[in-house]
Formats: sequence, C-alpha cells, structure tokens
Amino acid sequence: MKLLVFSTLFPNRIEPHHGVFVKTRLERYLSRHGGSAAIVAPVPLAPPVGPRRWTRYRRIASEETVEGLAVEHPRFLSPPGFGDGWRASLMARGVKRSLLEHVKRTQPDVLDVHYAYPDGVAAWQLRDELSRALGRRLPMVLTCRGTDLNLIPQIDSVRPQLETMLKSVDHVICVADALREVALDLGAPAGRVTTLRNGVDLERFHPGSQQEARKQVGLPGDGKVVLCVGHLVERKGQHLLIEAFARAFGSSAEPHRLVLVGGGDVVPLAQLARRHGVEHLIQFVGPVAPEALPLWYRAADVQVLASSREGWPNVVLEGLACGTPIIATKVWGTPEILRDCTAGKLVEPTVEGLVRGLSDMNQLDAGAARLWADRFGWDPTLDGMHDVFERVVAEAVSA
Repeated sequence: MKLLVFSTLFPNRIEPHHGVFVKTRLERYLSRHGGSAAIVAPVPLAPPVGPRRWTRYRRIASEETVEGLAVEHPRFLSPPGFGDGWRASLMARGVKRSLLEHVKRTQPDVLDVHYAYPDGVAAWQLRDELSRALGRRLPMVLTCRGTDLNLIPQIDSVRPQLETMLKSVDHVICVADALREVALDLGAPAGRVTTLRNGVDLERFHPGSQQEARKQVGLPGDGKVVLCVGHLVERKGQHLLIEAFARAFGSSAEPHRLVLVGGGDVVPLAQLARRHGVEHLIQFVGPVAPEALPLWYRAADVQVLASSREGWPNVVLEGLACGTPIIATKVWGTPEILRDCTAGKLVEPTVEGLVRGLSDMNQLDAGAARLWADRFGWDPTLDGMHDVFERVVAEAVSA
C-alpha cells in the first residue's frame, strides 16, 4: 500500500512532540503491513516579526527527515484573525503544487489525511485535481482525532464545509465512538465511518521502580506525587487541577507534590498556585521528550487528566501501561478507555469533581493498571486501517 499522508499534525525538528500520535500510527502501520508513505505536513507562512507562536514556523525546514521518514513542509497563508472559514481554501492553495508533485512521483493508492479542518477540507478540495493528475480516482481516508469534531463544528463558517466534506470522502476513521457520533450527525454515511482507537506502545511504557524513576527525574523519594501530562492550555484543565489540589492537600500532614509536565504559559498557573498557597508544592517541568515520559509516569502515585475536551487521550493508556492509576474527567473518548477500570476513576470536569477524585486516589487499584493497558495494543487498529485502505482502493478501481 502506497500512502500519501497529509496533515499539519506531524513532528518536526522544531516541535518534535507535535502530532507524534500520527507519526506513531504510521510507523507501526508500515512495520506491520509494509508499503510506503510520502508525507506532506504543511505549516503556516510565518511573518518575520510577531509572537513566538508564529515566528517559530520560520525555523521549520521545507524538507527534513524525521526518524527516517521524509517529510515536506509546504507553506500556506493563515493570518491570525483573518477568519476561520477561509483557512481550508488558503491551505489548499498553498499545498497544491506539493501534493500534485507527490502524486505524480509516488503514484499513491490512498490519500491518508489527519484532522478534519482545515486539513481534511483542503485535501477534499484538491482530491479531484489530484485524481486527474494520477489518471485514476485517488481515494481519501480521513482520521478525526478530537477538537476537529468536538469543537470546530461549532464555528458557523466552518460547519457547512465539514458537512459537505464528510459526506463525500471515501472513509472516515474516528479515534473514539463519541467522535463517530458527531461525524454521523454531520452527515457522514454510517457505512463509511469506523472507530479505530489509538493504541499504546506496551514495550516503551511499562512498570518499573518508583524510587529509581524519582531519582532519575529528580523528585524526592518520600511523599505522594500527583502527575499531569499535557500542554498548558485552558482545555487541559490545569487551572482546575491546581485549585483542586490545594483544596485536597494544601493543609495535608502527608507531603504531596503536583508535577505538571508539558509546554505552555506557566505564568498564570504559577500565579494561581501562589493565590492558593501551594506554589511550594507544585513543579512545572516543561515539555519532556517522548522517550523520557515513562520515567515520569512511574515516579507518580497517580496521574490526573483534567481536560474539558479530548478525543482519545494517549496519556491515559501510557500511564496505565507504566502501572500508574489515573483520575480523569468523563469527557468524549476518555470514558471509553476507563469504563469498569478499577485503576481509574472518572470525575466531572470541575474543581469539585477533581477534589473528590484526589480524595479517593488511595482507593485506586494500581495493580490493575498494566493489566488494563494490555487490552489496548496497536495491532487491532493497524489491521482495521489496512482493511479500510484495501476497501477504498477496491471501490475506487470498480467505480
């Protein structure tokens, strides 16, 4: 199977953690089922001056190799404040030449697209032209991963584009049943929507000595460690967690420490911690390389995911695979992972819900964590992908 992978969600040398879940799935698919992949991962055209979140794009090379995978980064115009409804058309204009060149050179069997908007709509706008360049119909498979279905359809200028695209692509893969329901509501035909969850790397993420892990990451050996892994953005709920932690453990006789792993704006969260009098109990680690994450999971007594929105949160299974229980908000795909799991507790996405979860953390069955994660290896997902790809290719040939 020859894939043409298209997504803004793909790691690069400047942002090695960005979209790592897309890369992981692709690598594992190629390892299990063979074939090849050409990867086009567009980035916004960055101005020479402005906020760092934009100027950083200038440092991303036009072409690079990411852990053995050749990746091309064409630029597209995406000015801040320009209006969400135009982004897909601007992206399509910016990446058209790159995709056409890849189609002519690699003769792909499937256009493998990740994220519904703007990526999915842009690819769909170009699909007919790509098919003409190929000399046959190029089937498009779209994977929806979270915010692209649980938030973006609320944008009035975008929703009609999503509805038209989802009715027309050859197949839609959703990483959770909760997202599949949204895709169906937006008009995707039921026979062309499949739930294929993300898996967990059970070799990289495995249990180990908590004391040794704490020593390696520089945490004290005594006391309880509450871990939160995720970008420091509002939807990840660290602001709720800090308040809940202060209420649950701020005056506890037993030492507790809250460790926040992830990049983002630390200042407002640090100020919040000071207001609640727990700044001395909270550690901001910053972004951590994927290969170092298992140590942080093993060092913790419990992991907390406080998000208001999620697709299929990989951190839940990664922590469980390392033997770490979890407290998580009952949003979107997360309950599909933790339903009936004695090593996990689902709570409401509120301060009160998180306080209740933290108060019950010692009741979680840490011994059941790895056993639960063992149920979520990659192979069923990879085989499901292959079935989808073979099906759309056969349909394209017979059309």
